Amino acid sequence: MKKRSICSRCHYPQNVCVCGAISCITIPLQLVVLQHPLETRHAKNTARLIPLCIPNTQTFVGQSEQDFTELKQQLVKTNKTAWVLYPNSQSQPLEDYQQHYPDTLPDVLIVIDATWRKATKMWQLNPWLHVLPSWHFNALPENQYRIRKTQLAHSLSTLEAAAQGLKILTKRDVKPLLRLFDEMQIQQEKHMPKHG
Repeated sequence: MKKRSICSRCHYPQNVCVCGAISCITIPLQLVVLQHPLETRHAKNTARLIPLCIPNTQTFVGQSEQDFTELKQQLVKTNKTAWVLYPNSQSQPLEDYQQHYPDTLPDVLIVIDATWRKATKMWQLNPWLHVLPSWHFNALPENQYRIRKTQLAHSLSTLEAAAQGLKILTKRDVKPLLRLFDEMQIQQEKHMPKHG
């Protein structure tokens, strides 16, 4: 069987390359993705697109607290403030962050890349995250994820959640992220079976 040719920049097969839609964004904080191992090989995964637009994004793959030892040590060593974008019983609306932290941005914004069920498990397995300020959205933008099904009506892909978080915190234009997301879906749809 012939091996597919992979693009050296976007790391997608050449026939679904998204490089034409890559445009970089500069942000005044570090974005960190905690990625469930099952997401690493998923063709429709959105977190893999984020570093193409935000090159200093860091991705740590794992599930348990031990898997993220390097990140925890890094945060302690550099004395960086970190916030978590994950809805839970203690989280606050990110839209209101100025009320809690006036004129303050975190050094690091952490997002979890997993299905809802697996993200919940990762949250439970990582109590170190619970001591960090955590945030959710009061108002969700419309979900643009057409090619991967979810049972939850009010949910966003990892890329969309990161984009919304950065839009609120940094006031940066996050359209390059969303355009790349759309291009990935267009390319994938070309090779998906047609129904009807």
